Amino acid sequence: MAGERGGSEGKPPPDGKPGIGQRAVTRDHVSRVPWKWFGIVGISYKQHVNIMRYRPSRGLVFCLAPLLATGGTAAWAWSKANDAPLEARAKGDFFDLLKRKKPPLWNYDAAEWNALAKSMRPEAVAAKRKLLGEFPALAMESKPVPEAENGFLMLHKFSGFPLGRGPMVGPNLRGFLEGRTEWNAEAAKAALAEHPVEVARVEEIAAMPTRSSSGMPDDYIGFIGARTGKFCADVLLLKARLAAEAKDETEALRLVAATRNLVRHYREIEQPSLLTETVAILIDLSVTDCAFKHLLPDLGPAADLSRWKEALVTRGYTPADFAHIMRGEWNIIAEFYLIPLVLQHKPSDGEKLLSVYSNNFDSLVNALPGMSWDEFSGGGCGSLQEGFSDLSDKSREIADLMSIGCEAWTKGYTRAASKLAMHQAAMDLMILEKSGEKLEATTVEKIIVEPISGTRFAFNPGTRILSAPERMQEFQVGEVKLP
Repeated sequence: MAGERGGSEGKPPPDGKPGIGQRAVTRDHVSRVPWKWFGIVGISYKQHVNIMRYRPSRGLVFCLAPLLATGGTAAWAWSKANDAPLEARAKGDFFDLLKRKKPPLWNYDAAEWNALAKSMRPEAVAAKRKLLGEFPALAMESKPVPEAENGFLMLHKFSGFPLGRGPMVGPNLRGFLEGRTEWNAEAAKAALAEHPVEVARVEEIAAMPTRSSSGMPDDYIGFIGARTGKFCADVLLLKARLAAEAKDETEALRLVAATRNLVRHYREIEQPSLLTETVAILIDLSVTDCAFKHLLPDLGPAADLSRWKEALVTRGYTPADFAHIMRGEWNIIAEFYLIPLVLQHKPSDGEKLLSVYSNNFDSLVNALPGMSWDEFSGGGCGSLQEGFSDLSDKSREIADLMSIGCEAWTKGYTRAASKLAMHQAAMDLMILEKSGEKLEATTVEKIIVEPISGTRFAFNPGTRILSAPERMQEFQVGEVKLP
């Protein structure tokens, strides 16, 4: 693996400075990146290095390492794609990665699988309905919205998925979005002006007040290209940076709110997944990172910190919220992948496989709302593989292909919740300072505690750095520097 990590894609921007919403990437960080992640969420390795520098705990991500070309329905391809050549992973061709891993079982590209799954959709829906009769906790209420008002559907169409690669833009704009171009406000404006249609579409999608995963078109196969969401967020944050430099706080706040609404398109649909949550977390972290690195410093002392604190508030990070994600994950995997694979390959114990797989999700979804953060972060999600050893060889192969790696996702989700809370705590410190209070190490007693451990953040008044409690060091939460 080490021999695959070098090359020009690991180089920093020309001026050695980070781009929009990013921090410098160390060699050690790159060595720890979960390579399988690139093929799932849809961004290239270069985009990952240049746009975010979060050190992922070995799995989620970022989810978290915060994430994302095409994507696979959530995390179940991570472990399958990890041993594919780097050039294949970096292309993000999820279907090609599965072919490399499991030729006898999975030998489809995106178009082939879409056509096959579509032909079996009525049978798959009927089988899923039968399973929901056995496991009602996995059922999700459909809440359709008019097509013209559906932000999630607009993202799907904008991505061109499953065969498209998302919005195509020229090198000038791409350079700014990926952090490869030295910052120049006029050049950034010119780059945006080269793509009026795409930029207007981003604004339109981000302004949509409603979203739904119900009634999606036939080419929808459970997930949409994650690269598109990241592109939209980066465009909005680029515009926000320009507004902040121009001291137009109202416009900067509007664009941050639009970016937050983009997150809702991924998180507040009826059937979210680990992939949609990955995109949502990525955008959440990109917003806070950009705000502390560029927007607030550019606005200076005149910034209305109370409005910024509200703008940067994130919601949807609790074990109960994770239950909603996992319920959606089961619905997507079952209908679009698991049941079609069983129908296609006909294992002798196919019904048992479906029941065992669903029972694991059912147990988890029922348990999560009552979990504390301590239980959740300590591996409360389990493995979701109970009973797999009792299946036939062919069913185990299918079950293995659908496996998620829940422990890694749990750590990434926990890390994101802690990191985002730390930025809220940093805002509290800034507000106290602006009110006239001198910031000391003990000032942390007046701000929110870290939500996972229930202990206080640590603050160094000399460096103005707020860091995570010792209890959270294993999650690599990092630190934030006050402007």
